[in-house]
Amino acid sequence: MDKISIMEASVRKWNRIIEGKGSDGGVLDCPPCRIFYMLVCSGCPIAAYSGKKFCKETPYIAWFRHQNEAHGYMFRKVYCEECRRLAIDMRDYMQTIVDHLKAQKDAGK
Repeated sequence: MDKISIMEASVRKWNRIIEGKGSDGGVLDCPPCRIFYMLVCSGCPIAAYSGKKFCKETPYIAWFRHQNEAHGYMFRKVYCEECRRLAIDMRDYMQTIVDHLKAQKDAGK
């Protein structure tokens, strides 16, 4: 699976969360984490784009903190409008990475 496909799978994951059809299991169900987390994020397209490992300085941190502080449930999903806004931020960030990877691929042709 190439990095564009991996990130497109991540966008789909966040779309399911936004639609109320899924939840966030963190590294357990993050498409890039499934491949790159055990490698300490080495090669992860999110880490390459942000310049930080483990999703630091990405919208995921605000999502994770809100989930823990406002809801504290085991399953991280949309419980309120703030959850929805933060999930949309994360989905949009993943889409930005997809677009970036596609632009890089096109420039390399």
